[in-house]
Amino acid sequence: MCEQPTLFELEVLTKYTENGLECNHCGVVQPVENFEHVIGKKEIKRTCSSCKKKQKKIINRLKKENAYPDENYQCPICERTLKEVSRLGQKMLQSWVLDHCHKTQTFRGWLCSNCNTGLGGFKDKLDRVKRAVLYLEKHEESLDE
Repeated sequence: MCEQPTLFELEVLTKYTENGLECNHCGVVQPVENFEHVIGKKEIKRTCSSCKKKQKKIINRLKKENAYPDENYQCPICERTLKEVSRLGQKMLQSWVLDHCHKTQTFRGWLCSNCNTGLGGFKDKLDRVKRAVLYLEKHEESLDE
């Protein structure tokens, strides 16, 4: 059975203040109890409970409004089918992920989990994606020299 982290551990693992933690989404400082604790990793997710609920509601609405892809669908980024993406049997890779714009709360498409995670790492910031492309191109050029 996993033990709850002590307050000291929570302070060390986060930017804990006297007032609590700041949510990465709404920016409101709240008590630590309003955030999900990942016990095995002794980590605190930085999205508050109310923002997480709102996000889930938006995703559920968008899933109802946008049909799930058929078996011939390919990820628009990596161009792989689910069979190709999940060829090693990883459970998380066996279904399409709804991708949406966090600014407008609008549907963008269905992606494989890998591509969705990649975009999420760039926080929907096009300038970061462009710099990543330049970075990769620069490396490719150095290999050709």
